[in-house]
Amino acid sequence: MTLNVNDSRKRSRIFQFCKSLGVDFVFLQETHIVNENDVYTWSYEWGGGLHASFGSVSSCGSVILVSSRWTSLVGKVDHDHEGRVICITIKHPCGSFILCNVYAPNQPTDRRNFFTTLPSFVPGCAPCILAEDFNCVPDTQFDRMSTHTSSSCGVFDESRRVFVELSSFYRAQLVSLCDSCTIYCDCV
Repeated sequence: MTLNVNDSRKRSRIFQFCKSLGVDFVFLQETHIVNENDVYTWSYEWGGGLHASFGSVSSCGSVILVSSRWTSLVGKVDHDHEGRVICITIKHPCGSFILCNVYAPNQPTDRRNFFTTLPSFVPGCAPCILAEDFNCVPDTQFDRMSTHTSSSCGVFDESRRVFVELSSFYRAQLVSLCDSCTIYCDCV
């Protein structure tokens, strides 16, 4: 599930929910976050750090929220210029790791082009935790509740190959980073 948190009441409820769970990192897509003023406002509401790839008032925008316990451990921040990818390096005493939030286009042609450039964008210098809304599934029979497939949800062969490679690569890199970190992703 990907949640649109452009509405301040909805955003406030999501922030409160995440705080009640005691999470340290939250990945949000389709936020419609557009500038540094939004970052300041949202950071204040969240009570911790916020790192964003700006979208527009009508689409995109990817955010990683960082709890106040972890804000001092944030190192390098990378993002695209389309509101689709934000990656941050966490310099933890147990070792550095990277958090990446990816929001792929929903149109098949745009998504295919996006997937071909994504591997070169995501840093590979440390273990990476990838939170994503790829707007598609690798296997429609296995990964969808219904057997109906619309053209907007279909996966081109190249997109599917890149998706499977990315999924396998990042799944293999997930490591136990200490018991002090809780991650919540709204893209179930």
